[in-house]
Amino acid sequence: MQFTSKRLGLSSDARVVIIDDDDAFAMNAKPGDRIKLVHLKETGEIDGETVAIINTATGTGLVKPGEVGLYDEIWEQLNLSSKKKTVDIQLLSKPKSFEAIKRKIKGKELTTDEINEIITDCTKGALLPIEIAAFIIGLETQGANDREVVDLTNAMAHSGEILDLGEEVFDKHSTGGVPGNKVSLIIVPIIAAAGLLIPKTSTRAITSPSGTADSMEVLAKVAFPKEKVLEILRKHNGGIFWGGFLNLAPADDALIQIEKPLNSDPFPLMIASIISKKMCMGVKKMVLDIPCGKGTKFPTIDDGRKFAIRFKDIARKIGIEAICLLTSASQPIGHAVGPAIEAREAIYLLQNPEQGSTSLRNKSTELAGYLLEMGGKAPEGKGQDLAIDILNSGKALNKMREIIQAQGGNPDISWENIEIGPFVAEMKATKSGFITEIENYHINRIAKIAGCPAAHKAGVDVIYKRGARVKEGDVIFKIYSDNEERLREAVKYYNSHNPQRFSGMTIEKI
Repeated sequence: MQFTSKRLGLSSDARVVIIDDDDAFAMNAKPGDRIKLVHLKETGEIDGETVAIINTATGTGLVKPGEVGLYDEIWEQLNLSSKKKTVDIQLLSKPKSFEAIKRKIKGKELTTDEINEIITDCTKGALLPIEIAAFIIGLETQGANDREVVDLTNAMAHSGEILDLGEEVFDKHSTGGVPGNKVSLIIVPIIAAAGLLIPKTSTRAITSPSGTADSMEVLAKVAFPKEKVLEILRKHNGGIFWGGFLNLAPADDALIQIEKPLNSDPFPLMIASIISKKMCMGVKKMVLDIPCGKGTKFPTIDDGRKFAIRFKDIARKIGIEAICLLTSASQPIGHAVGPAIEAREAIYLLQNPEQGSTSLRNKSTELAGYLLEMGGKAPEGKGQDLAIDILNSGKALNKMREIIQAQGGNPDISWENIEIGPFVAEMKATKSGFITEIENYHINRIAKIAGCPAAHKAGVDVIYKRGARVKEGDVIFKIYSDNEERLREAVKYYNSHNPQRFSGMTIEKI
């Protein structure tokens, strides 16, 4: 049935369209029914299509008979212009893959074909968000065996582009949970300077103050088509890119959109997500950083160890050699939290290896060292020494400047030239003592209230870390923002908590 499109000028995560109730009656449709919307080009080719559910308007004037009201997200999915255009609407039944989702919810093992159908329907939009959510919760509550996870990984990887770089490819990944973890900005130039290929793809931050792509975007562009990515990698051995622009494993992106509001990241999906993205970049050898501790996905070392063993086994079955490292998540890596301030701290370390953050230097060179050993550049046990030599020699800085220039940034960038928020608040110790604990949650929360990650110049500088002795009146950390009101809100959040818990920093007098 043909309808004239009407943009409602509203945004909604729900995939819903609105038609007049008389039109719904004529279609033999009722609210909640599934439909397919198709917009055709003048040539008759499909310009855009999506699946949604129907809601009806009952004489409110919101839509007229013959019109379909579209939220902004669906309007854009259909590639409609500002002018009203015709949209074809067809009633649909639930896809076959939904029956497989129900089987998983009941604890049944899924076949390879069933997993492929679910991932295909996720990719092309045939499953509604609530149905994808049901699949995620099914994996969360019922789990999946290794064969299912391998099938899930393969299906997600082949849902989009797979790049052929023509040689052995290396990468590093983290399961997350530690604020200020900007180690990729140090690892990539070290590995590339050693002559190994490292195409680092990253997501932008969703729940954290900054992702690798956000910090790199302060220094250079991160969104490129496949051809430009290949050109950069062939010339410079490395790059830091936003994976969302490359159509890598789009099924993973569809699942992540639902996982985030659910606050759910089932281990089978976490493994499949990480490995599928590495498959798409042709990665054969990788290091996985697994932060363990309060506020992470792995509260204890034992939790992290169990995950690491399974991850390595799944990766091996896919054809990827993985080394998993269990690392401490007790406090930020380095001192900076937020896109620009993290980029500044990373560049400072590259420019001043001996004066930069000790924790950032140690973790970056340790992870890089394992990759150098895997790539045959250093004997076993000597990789970190080589990584430190590359950092101290200035080769990593030169390589980073090459990469920044190749990605459209200023190769002469210096840490002093990286702008951070002009509005600053200094948090001071109200008594003397030692910092015994840093709660990452509060550090992250304050950085986000200040504007992170959207406001690149916002962030937090953790001046003193666990074990440091402070005196009453010492500035223990600073909050930066590009907006005075956001800064006030961040300070208000601090003041609303126990004044002796300095945004997560507990000071005990000894």
